[in-house]
This record gives sequence, C-alpha cells and structure tokens, in this order.
Amino acid sequence: MQELFRQNRKMGRPPMRWLVRKNGLPFASFLFCPDKTHKTAVLRNRSKRILRELVRKYLSSIPVGYDCALLVQKDFAKLSKEDREVLFLSVLKQFP
Repeated sequence: MQELFRQNRKMGRPPMRWLVRKNGLPFASFLFCPDKTHKTAVLRNRSKRILRELVRKYLSSIPVGYDCALLVQKDFAKLSKEDREVLFLSVLKQFP
C-alpha cells in the first residue's frame, strides 16, 4: 500500500479524493482513510462505514486490477446520503 501513496493517480475533489494505482491482480483492493480533521475515533469510524457501504453498493461498477485509497475529510460524513452517492459516482466516472 505504500506504493499507492508514492505512485498514484489522484481523482476527485474535497471532501473525497481517490488515489488509484494498477496492481495487476484480478480484484480491486481498497483502503479507507479519514484525514486528521476527524477529531475522534467515532467520526473516523463513521466515515469508514459510509465508504465501505458505498464501495459494496457500487463494487460491480469499479474496474478490477486496481489499488484504491479513498481519502475523506470530516465534511464528507456531514453530507446527505444522496450527496455522498453523487460525489462517489462523479469520482467513479473519472476512473481510468
């Protein structure tokens, strides 16, 4: 995963960004990273739960063979469910 942060393609805009790198495997792997603006573990875990649910819901739309890091700020969890989905899908359209 360290290579993902060194050599990657950045997509999206705050409050959600994706770092993507080819891994050459027949599946996609995900890393969920709330940033330091989340003051407590409760807020970080909530953001991770939301991201995991979005990935589960749209997994069939995500190409295989990539490592993905999803970076979110605290404002992501404050968005409405519909706005989060729109943001997620807009970044997914930029996927290589």
